[in-house]
Amino acid sequence: MIAEFATLDEAVRASFPRDSCRVVAVHEHGDAAVALFDTRPSAEPYLYEVHYQRENGRWSEGSSSNGAGWQRLKPDSDLGVVTAWGEAPAGADQVRAELEGHVLEEAVVSGVYFVVWWDLPAADPQVSAFRVNGEWVRAPTMRELFQAQRATWLRSRGS
Repeated sequence: MIAEFATLDEAVRASFPRDSCRVVAVHEHGDAAVALFDTRPSAEPYLYEVHYQRENGRWSEGSSSNGAGWQRLKPDSDLGVVTAWGEAPAGADQVRAELEGHVLEEAVVSGVYFVVWWDLPAADPQVSAFRVNGEWVRAPTMRELFQAQRATWLRSRGS
C-alpha cells in the first residue's frame, strides 16, 4: 500500500529519515511536485530526486532517481517535468539554465542548484551560467566536466 499524506510537506518529510538527509528544495505545480534531497549532508553531497503526486486531496511519493531528467506527469500525456541539478562552483549564489527557449534562474542552496520546468515534452536542459561573487560566469560544458572527472580519476590511480 502506498503511504498517503494530507500535505506535501508531510510526504516529503517521510521520504528519508531527517537525521540522515536534508531537503535542498521542493517545487510544486498543481497536483505534482518534485523534491531534491542531499542524502549525505555531512560529506560530499549525494543528491537524490523524488517525485510526488496528489490524488483525491492526498499526497504520495512516486518515482525517484539519483539523476536529473524528464518525468511524465500523467500516463496519457507527453508532457512532463524536466529537472537539472548538481553541485555549483564555490561562491555561486545563482544558477541560470535553459531549455528550448525557457530560461530560468534559481538560487544555489548550500552549494547545490535545482532547476525545474513544468508541462514540457522530453528535452535536455543546459546549465549555462553561475553567478559567483556577484558576476555571471559561463558554466562548464558536459565535455569539460567529463575531462575534469577523468583527470581526477587518473591522478588518483597515479597515472
